[in-house]
Amino acid sequence: MVIRQLKEKQFESLCNSLRMKAHAEPLEASYTVNLKINGAEYAVKVQPERHNKMAVLQALRVYRNEYGPDYELITTGKVLSSLLEILIFQGVV
Repeated sequence: MVIRQLKEKQFESLCNSLRMKAHAEPLEASYTVNLKINGAEYAVKVQPERHNKMAVLQALRVYRNEYGPDYELITTGKVLSSLLEILIFQGVV
């Protein structure tokens, strides 16, 4: 898990984008965001925290093949931090 302190406007913008475009299960505080980066697919689980902080809990890298998808669980801090930076920079698309 990686937690980052954001500026208020960044935090509000990202939260609004998450509410409008990300997937959230009922009664859960986290959102799942699907990202495609250079042909790779990721399902990133993020959670807004108090005091303008955003947490990236985990990510899945999705490998599509002819027999169905395979998944790789990502919990490495550097990779999670990079995925969070991408979400902050471009929002949830």
